[in-house]
Parts: sequence; C-alpha cells; structure tokens
Amino acid sequence: MIMCKVLIIRKRGFFFFWALLFGYFSATAQDIHNSQYWLYPVGLNPAAAGFFDGTLRLGGYNRTQWRSITKAFQTVGISADMPLAKRPWKRDLFGFGIMMNYDQTGDSRYTTADANLSFSYAHAVNRRNNSFLMGGVSLGCVQRSWDYTQLSFDEQYVGGFYDPKSPISETFMGSNIWFFDCGLGLQWFYQPDYNEYYQAGFSIYHLNRPEITMLADKEVRLHIRYAFHAVSSIRFNDKQAIIPSVYLSFQHQYREIMFGTQYSHQLPLDAKGYLNKMKIGLYYRWEDAVFLSVGMDYRRCMFGISYDFNVSGLFPASHVRGGVELCASYILKKQKYRKIAPIPCTVFDK
Repeated sequence: MIMCKVLIIRKRGFFFFWALLFGYFSATAQDIHNSQYWLYPVGLNPAAAGFFDGTLRLGGYNRTQWRSITKAFQTVGISADMPLAKRPWKRDLFGFGIMMNYDQTGDSRYTTADANLSFSYAHAVNRRNNSFLMGGVSLGCVQRSWDYTQLSFDEQYVGGFYDPKSPISETFMGSNIWFFDCGLGLQWFYQPDYNEYYQAGFSIYHLNRPEITMLADKEVRLHIRYAFHAVSSIRFNDKQAIIPSVYLSFQHQYREIMFGTQYSHQLPLDAKGYLNKMKIGLYYRWEDAVFLSVGMDYRRCMFGISYDFNVSGLFPASHVRGGVELCASYILKKQKYRKIAPIPCTVFDK
C-alpha cells in the first residue's frame, strides 16, 4: 500500500519502482494498514477475536490507492471470528479468529499475502460484567513476491530510446519468500450502558523478526511493530453520539498516527425491532491524508466507505487524490428457541 519502499542498486545499473516515491511520507509503515480500522477488529488486535454479542462475525475490506499516479495499489482482506466457549459462571470467554490479506503494489507487482490465526481470552473484572480485560496471540504465515520482468533498467535505453527486449545484466536471488509471523495483543473494554463504551488496546507484531530479503543479505529482517488504539462512544442523548478514536503505530523509523471522530445518529426502530444507525466521520493521518468516512449499522450488518485526500509531499503528483476503502461486517446470532412439551390431555389421545 502507501508504505512500501524498495531500492536495489547492483553492478552497473539501478532500478526502482514507483513505491519508492512514497518514501517521502513520514507517516508510513511497512505493514498493510486500513483507514477504517474500527471495522476490522481482528486485524486491529488479536485480543478482539470472539468478543462480540453473537455466534460468528464475518468481515472484509477492499482498498484501492494511488490510481492517479501509477498502477493502483490494491489491498483486500477477509476475516472470521467467533467465541469458542463462554463461561457465565466464571465471567470469561475464549475466542478464535482467522484473517487473510492480499496486497499488491507498484509496477513490480510486489505482493504480500498472509493468513493468520488469532486466539483470545477475555475476563470480566467486575460483577456487572461490563468491564473486561482481554489478551490474544496471532500466528500466521506470510508470502511475499515480485515480478522483476515488469521493471525497466537503464541499460535497456539504447540510443536514447527504451527497448524492452534489450537484455539486462542484472541477476536476482529470487522473487518469492515465505516466513512465519507472530504477535500479541492486550485490550480493555468498558460499557456502562447500551449507548456508551470505552476501549483501549496495545499490540505487538513480528515478535520473531522474520527474514524478509530476496537478496543474499540474510540480516534483513522485518522490524517489530507496536500499535496502540483507543475509542469511546460519548452520547448527547438517546439518539446522538460522537465516537472519537486514535490509532498509533511505530515500526523502526516509520510511524502512522491517525485520529478523528464519527457522529452517530440512531434511527427509529424498524419493523423487526432493530436500532439502526447512520455514521459520518472525519479523520487525519499525520502528514499524509485527511479522510472522510460514511457508514451505517443496519441490523447485524456494518458498512463503511472512506476516501483519503492526500496532503503529503506527494501532493503535486496526486492532486489530492488518494484512495477509497470499502468495509463490511456481519454478525450471526443464533436464536434460542424453547422446546414446547406436549400437553398431557386426554383430548389429544387416540
């Protein structure tokens, strides 16, 4: 996505793909990220897996960026999580989640594909069961690849003209790597009533510092990333509330800082008794973009769309245009039916 920086200098030639351009950003990181991070809880913190009112939660997102500058950076992801066991008598639960992401950037088609499993545990810290501490671990496998045949080199310019068929002297160690990855997360949640809540979390990723090089230098490793998030819902009345939030991520010399707020308006009860909500928010990613989000909670579905307006050093090339992101989630909740016993009456006897 916006945070990919690659420069390879070998022998007589050099090449670069467009992602180098985004090294101008100080608000970048090496990992995949989302603007609407609150709609992708398992990706935000593994401790959030299974912590919701329902049986199964499904989620997904699609993000397209920098179409106005180069080949669009495309990122998609899907997730599913569920409570494995709820123990009301001990006021705790165990959760499980799975998440898969696919990201492709630049002319070299630099691709990152990963699959992660999350395991979590949550325990109520009071007898009202409205304040919880949660912990989680994520375990996954990551593949990274690139296609150097899509790149151009200086020695392919002959007589001032580019010839894609001109041979090159560059050699490459490989174009595909796999590695194992792991992370940890902690989260706190407090909900004094139905329309008000407070949440904060801290997570650490790439604890094993996996090797990520496709060259001969095996000392190139993925840096540990630290992330912190906080969100709350502050209501004005029974129908209106604001939802401020902040997200901080630090990975080596890179950082990502986002903050903003949403306005939530509760709609009247629908025919099935659901309280649906409309939401609109404004956020700022430090030294990178301002983005607007619009969303809706409809029954057990949540939808969101956001657009990034670029305000970074890439502004002369981007002309403010950044990226669009679509997110959705659905919570399945099985209804409990009471079994009606037969009526012991002689009228019904044969």
